[in-house]
Formats: sequence, C-alpha cells, structure tokens
Amino acid sequence: DKNGDVCISILHEPGEDKYGYEKPEERWLPIHTVETIMISVISMLADPNGDSPANVDAAKEWREDRH
Repeated sequence: DKNGDVCISILHEPGEDKYGYEKPEERWLPIHTVETIMISVISMLADPNGDSPANVDAAKEWREDRH
C-alpha cells in the first residue's frame, strides 16, 4: 500500500474476510513456512493483480506503463 506494507492474502490473519474478497484458505494458516510465504511474494511481484490493488495510484501507473 502507500505506506510500503505488503498486502497479500497469505499474511492476513485467519478467518473470514469482512470485505468478502478472500477465502479463508487463502489467508494465514499455521502450515505456511517461510518458503511458502516467499513463493507467494515472488509470485505477486512477478504477476501483480492490477484488478485488486492495495495502492490504487501505483496500479494505475503500472497499467499505463504496460501499454
């Protein structure tokens, strides 16, 4: 987001998403390891989801720069 925080489902506390965007199994689970978290972060950086940005301004710039 604009504060530099990483917004990724796997790091969100377990349970239901009050906004309904994430499934419970996409959120933090005790079975996650440093490796699974790093794979998720690398995946997010390699293929960001511009349709669900934490930082709307950055997503807009990213979309404009791609075209």
